[in-house]
Amino acid sequence: MNILRCFILYLTLWISLPSSAITLSPQAEISILTCAPGTELYSLFGHTAIRVSDPHQKIDAVFNYGTFDFRTPHFYLKYAKGLLLYQLSVTSYENFISSYILDDRSVWSQTLQLDSLTKQQLFDNLLKNQLPENRTYLYNFLFDNCSTRVRDMISESIKSPIEWHIRETDKSFWNLLDEYLCRMPWVKWGIHTILGQSGSRVATPQETLFLPDYLMQGLASATDQGQLLAQPAVTVFKASDTPVFNPWYFSPFFVFSICSVLIVLILQKFTSRKTVKIIAIPLFLTSGLIGMLLLFLGYFTLHPMTAPNYNLIWANPLNFIAAFFFLKKKLPGLVRKYLVLYQILLMIGVPSWFFLQPAVPLATLPILCLFIYLSVLLRKRKV
Repeated sequence: MNILRCFILYLTLWISLPSSAITLSPQAEISILTCAPGTELYSLFGHTAIRVSDPHQKIDAVFNYGTFDFRTPHFYLKYAKGLLLYQLSVTSYENFISSYILDDRSVWSQTLQLDSLTKQQLFDNLLKNQLPENRTYLYNFLFDNCSTRVRDMISESIKSPIEWHIRETDKSFWNLLDEYLCRMPWVKWGIHTILGQSGSRVATPQETLFLPDYLMQGLASATDQGQLLAQPAVTVFKASDTPVFNPWYFSPFFVFSICSVLIVLILQKFTSRKTVKIIAIPLFLTSGLIGMLLLFLGYFTLHPMTAPNYNLIWANPLNFIAAFFFLKKKLPGLVRKYLVLYQILLMIGVPSWFFLQPAVPLATLPILCLFIYLSVLLRKRKV
């Protein structure tokens, strides 16, 4: 029976027939599936998909806007530049749910309360979107993703405007992301370092729907001509309660603070030029490489909200070049002037953090203080 069902599903959804050839029966239901966040980086914020179920037509399919092809030429380069194409894929509901049960991720379902004509229109739009010439789109994590695509697909299929009764908040994009990133402090530090100051902008009610959880909440109160758009959410699968434990002594702030203090103590005890060079060179090289990455993401890609990035104050790309001059017996005058300017910027940056709240992680402050100290030593000892 399962083999026959899958065969019919593939036959009806993948062959190049016009959408009008597949007519839903009055028993058909369309529902929105919301999946809980996972442990992998790509699944950290959850997922949204559309289920079309029609027992009469023997269709039970899930339309998924969150897939991409690892075989894409220059995959990683396109991903880094924000040019990776995502696509709409279709799978059976059974396979879709099985994968989330295997990952132990909760799934909720909200059945849309649509009339037969609107259900057919939504289904036709999905089939049209699934055609090879239409299925790909340029993914944008904050503004065009699996959740916003579902939101827009519903809006486009309903004749009257949907009324989203979403309460306005003062949450910025950073606030919204941090609700999920708090479970993974090192990932939070990395994303806060990569993304720029634009993330501090307050998100509009519509913009919050880029997160699957927020779309599920929005659908719970959304109305179409005064009628609720969706039935109350039903739990399809409940994951086991696994507490997240992040020891404070493994947090970025504690690790960076301890490492910075240890480096200062080492340099206080071993005051030779060689010791300063051994410590300063890899640190300046690393910060310079990070700066090059931030510069690339901010000004040479299509990623939103990666510029301006005030992390470039400490992760200055010029640090990479300056590190090679530390190998010389005497620092060139230009490098010494750069270190003076770099030190001044860092000294301004530390107190400014408490007043301006730039998009620089708190855990990075020990790094700023360490680089101030290293800059003083490098100039003072004329290494």
